[in-house]
Amino acid sequence: MSNTYTDLVNQTFHFPQEGFHVKDNYLQFNELDLKRLIDKYGTPFKLTYLPKIGMQVAKAKKMFHDAIKKHKYDGNYYYCYCTKKLSLQFLLLKKHSSTVFI
Repeated sequence: MSNTYTDLVNQTFHFPQEGFHVKDNYLQFNELDLKRLIDKYGTPFKLTYLPKIGMQVAKAKKMFHDAIKKHKYDGNYYYCYCTKKLSLQFLLLKKHSSTVFI
């Protein structure tokens, strides 16, 4: 068993993550040139990609819908989204109306 940080990351995460790719030796995220943004805004750099949040909510809801149907679950199901970023609340409420609780 290896104990380096790189090994831990490789054991924990699956790469490449969806939306990320390398172009001309620079990391891109959903066609955004991260190097250009970092050059402009500096580091540490934090990116919140709002469309991705909505896509992940829809993906999770579909997975639960499929599992509920497969196992013939007849109870109630409520999708709850935990976030420390109150600024994202509008996106979830607008996109998913009464089907998402924050």
